[in-house]
Amino acid sequence: MESSDTSRQVAAGIKSSIPPEFFLVPSYSIKYNNPTTDLVINRNTQSTRPPVFRIVAGDPVMVAISNAMADNTSQANQAVFGGRVRVPFISATSKRRAAGSHPGDPPSYEQRLCERSNLRQTLTSFRSDRPFHPISATGGIFSNKVVVNLGPWNNSESVESPHHLPVVSVTPLRRPAVKGRGTIYSHEHEKNTMRGTICGALRICLYHRFNRVVIGDFGLGSVYRNPPQALAEIWRDVLLFDPVLRGQFAYVIFAFEDPTQSTTQGHWDTLLQCRERGRGRRLAAEGTSSNFTSNPMAAEDSHSESRAPTDMAVFQSVFHPHEIERVLQKPDPRCSMAMVLS
Repeated sequence: MESSDTSRQVAAGIKSSIPPEFFLVPSYSIKYNNPTTDLVINRNTQSTRPPVFRIVAGDPVMVAISNAMADNTSQANQAVFGGRVRVPFISATSKRRAAGSHPGDPPSYEQRLCERSNLRQTLTSFRSDRPFHPISATGGIFSNKVVVNLGPWNNSESVESPHHLPVVSVTPLRRPAVKGRGTIYSHEHEKNTMRGTICGALRICLYHRFNRVVIGDFGLGSVYRNPPQALAEIWRDVLLFDPVLRGQFAYVIFAFEDPTQSTTQGHWDTLLQCRERGRGRRLAAEGTSSNFTSNPMAAEDSHSESRAPTDMAVFQSVFHPHEIERVLQKPDPRCSMAMVLS
């Protein structure tokens, strides 16, 4: 169950931080329940060249805004607004309500973005009998114009002039079962669900004629805990091989607000704690619990593991140009013949 107190606190923060005139900015949101099957995507190019992949450290929304302002290439996306390019941001949202959370979870990026923008108003300004939330597992919400007037959480100052960008809100899996020391999904159906969510978000971007996109630590961190290696490979394989998506994007940027975050390390720590509890139960059953508390092996094990790679480092490895080239040259057994020939 999610915390309604958190949502009320976020709403209060929004009202106090955004000037009244910003709520008058024309904007709309559209909910898509099954974008992977319901949206017809027309190819704007016959090329199957992969997009340019960039892995950067920074606030994802500011990365999207700054790249849009700097993008003056002739191949810029056709979805211009007032003569300028806009780059959408794919945002992890709560399944049940905008800026919602589970009790005990730290503030999410969406919650903090709501305090800096009109995102929450955009996601809730619909007919009461047809709310945007809850969102289906692979569904999403497209908000065409989210106005951002405050900087990132560590520098919450008013920006010189408010900017706006499109936001695609989708719900990643929350804490799926993992194996391989936190590198792969335990259940294929959960991996497929995440793949469907990602495909849906990217299709929404293309449907609205955006061929550039910025993604944050979507599905990672202590809240969602998806395996970084497997998640990065899903993004890569979808963008390289999906017959609808491949060749359609000019660039894809993964922006990590905290470049030191390591979801894999969180899985390692959880595994170590489980081992410690198991050892404690065994020793207690043998009547040697006192020896356990003084046994240096427990402390030794906690330091025997090397540190896990950061999420950003995992994505840098998966999207390294040499790795992309290797994957493209190697036949992918997961691709059907229809996909290869499309």
